[in-house]
Amino acid sequence: MNRLAFASLFLAGTLLLAACGEETRADQPPDIEYGVDVCSRCNMIISEERYAGGIVDEQGDQLIYDDIGEMIFVIQEEGLQDRRVWVHDADTLEWLDGTVAFYVASMDLVTPMGSGVIAFTSREDAETFAEENAGRVLTWDQILTDWEWEMQRRMH
Repeated sequence: MNRLAFASLFLAGTLLLAACGEETRADQPPDIEYGVDVCSRCNMIISEERYAGGIVDEQGDQLIYDDIGEMIFVIQEEGLQDRRVWVHDADTLEWLDGTVAFYVASMDLVTPMGSGVIAFTSREDAETFAEENAGRVLTWDQILTDWEWEMQRRMH
């Protein structure tokens, strides 16, 4: 193989890897060190995975939250833009894409900042939790538009 062909292949491979890296940064959940890192909104230490959430942009910059409700407030105020939202499944604690999660909002649920919001991977799990905790199951679009956040804010 001559030098020009090798250099061309090397350059193409490098560009391909760089492009892949750029596209996948938002596809990685935020990196939170529980008990150490603080919430981007309220500056409280993030200690419970179950309630934590995060927003990651295409460059890999992240905003992290101790309470899913705080993250929702930020998205309502700023919009999601080119960022991706991440939440934990309340049962498994695995990260999941927040736009496909099922949320339960309940005044009976005590979360770090009092929003009363928790997320689940499956609608069935969310419905079971909602029934047991006087909650309401909401999709991503519903949690952004239908939930009465202003009332929630005044109450806490």
